[in-house]
Amino acid sequence: MKVEFINPFVSAASMVLERLGNQNTEKGKLSLKASPIQGNDVNTIIGVTGDVRGQVLYSMNLDTAMKVAASMMMGMPVTEFDELCKSAVNELGNMITGNAASELSCNGFNCTITPPTLIMGKEVVISIKNIQILVIPLLTDFGEIDINVALSDDEL
Repeated sequence: MKVEFINPFVSAASMVLERLGNQNTEKGKLSLKASPIQGNDVNTIIGVTGDVRGQVLYSMNLDTAMKVAASMMMGMPVTEFDELCKSAVNELGNMITGNAASELSCNGFNCTITPPTLIMGKEVVISIKNIQILVIPLLTDFGEIDINVALSDDEL
């Protein structure tokens, strides 16, 4: 996987999370995984098409997802992970992926994104395109958010 596919996601995530009130974003240790991968309580998958193809999976535990949702809903108290919360977490993935796709396009890789899919459940196993997956753990004020990037500009 090319580094020019990764940096846009890190910078987009930092920017979006900062706008949501997150003051500290620290990139954890990167790792490579093969599909299928273990998800977390809340997982949003967004496809990328065009010059760059594949999927991006945002994965977090329920507590982190609820804190993200509360922040996205202007501090509204979140006591259960309802449909509004699910929509907010999907929108977080949309915002990060959309900003990353814009940066990729500025770098000569024209691409678009697909609508998000939310998958919930303990011990979920998710299959992504048969290419290496780079896991970018982001340590935030909300909790850890893993960005799993599986992108390629080769024919898949």
